[in-house]
Amino acid sequence: MSSGGGEEEMDEDVQIEEEEEENAPLQNKPIVKKMVVDNTDPHNGTFVFTDEDHTLGNSLRFILSNHPEIDFIGYSLPHPSDNKMNVRVQTKEETKEKVMNDGLKTLEQIFQISVG
Repeated sequence: MSSGGGEEEMDEDVQIEEEEEENAPLQNKPIVKKMVVDNTDPHNGTFVFTDEDHTLGNSLRFILSNHPEIDFIGYSLPHPSDNKMNVRVQTKEETKEKVMNDGLKTLEQIFQISVG
């Protein structure tokens, strides 16, 4: 920071108070709020995530595209003002719910490793 030509150094660490609700573990907050599927087919479906964007969408797409049971995976954000993300999944033999859960668990493990 500079003020009037001289520079000041901050010797103190900034302490940030954390709220418990905002930093609750992932397992306490539902990620998939709503699922829109035709339940007659256990292998095809669209999962609708609320309050998510390309960060989760592209990461989940990458993880699931490497899953051996995936035939098709894609995601879309219908509109910037619409607060949802659609993830379309088509599987071979496993159910779409199991494969999605596998992908979310893998992504959570990667996140836990990266934040240590």
